[in-house]
Amino acid sequence: MFTNKTHEEATSKLKEGQIDEAIELYTKALNEAPDDYNIISDRGVAYLHKNDKLRCFGDFNRAIQLQPNYSYRYASRAYAKKHFGDLEGAVADYEKAVELDPEDAVAQNNLGMLLEEMGYKKQSEKRFARADKLSEQENGLLNVMEGLEVSEKAVEAPNQETPIEDLSPSDKGSDETKTNSKEFKKVFTSKNQFKEFIRFIRNGFKIK
Repeated sequence: MFTNKTHEEATSKLKEGQIDEAIELYTKALNEAPDDYNIISDRGVAYLHKNDKLRCFGDFNRAIQLQPNYSYRYASRAYAKKHFGDLEGAVADYEKAVELDPEDAVAQNNLGMLLEEMGYKKQSEKRFARADKLSEQENGLLNVMEGLEVSEKAVEAPNQETPIEDLSPSDKGSDETKTNSKEFKKVFTSKNQFKEFIRFIRNGFKIK
């Protein structure tokens, strides 16, 4: 989600590898929204690509000050600390991230990789196991979406080899199932949208 048009343009430039142009646009976007933590954090990422340590951490630190209870801010700074060689600092930030959001599989996995690199095998294995479990849970939720898609196809367009009267009751679907499936797909048209919805739930029904 972009705060303004300039923010969106800056992110496009960053994805294209035009780092200086992206930084200029992020700075312009901040003139329109001075305390927007998303723009500040994104500019920090751009500075990271330039290996500008001072400005990178200046932005990440500011984003954390503005949004101190959001795990992603600490995970972002942890990644930067790892990049610049501060492994202990990166561990501390990843631990803060998973403290704030224990269900963040990416942060759990990254923390595990960092601990493994530092020689803490048992601790890293614990983080990997947690990350795997969380990934399995998310995949299970995604399978719900896939199951509803299959159910809808069976209801609305059964193929000729499988007449609808030969389908099991669960395949045919009740009227309620048909309605729920249709309504579900109105909201979620891709797995990425479904993942965003899961994050929305985990964030306490708040867009961050």
